Amino acid sequence: MVFNIKEDLSKLTTIDILYLNRIFNKIVWCISDYIEMAIDKGEDQVEVDLGFGVIIININEDNIKYRFKPSKELEESVINTAIDGKNNFTLTLEKTLVQKITNIYKDFL
Repeated sequence: MVFNIKEDLSKLTTIDILYLNRIFNKIVWCISDYIEMAIDKGEDQVEVDLGFGVIIININEDNIKYRFKPSKELEESVINTAIDGKNNFTLTLEKTLVQKITNIYKDFL
């Protein structure tokens, strides 16, 4: 299955996809700058913390290799969903819905 994180983030946050595209473009620019700085310093590896994991880019003369190391939170979420069937997104939605219903009920009393 293929998913589009920009479209889903746009729907969840109500931030227009145009603005998210601008942010993602700037992320690409930053990574490009990090690579240039590493090359200038003679480094052949760049590690970029994306917030939900770290992308590791190894730069050799003949090739470029990418590796992704998920954050502890992402790793736990993936394991909880894949193995335990506990989807953090669904759980959060359910909690939010319960809170909203409870608050509405309290307002009526």
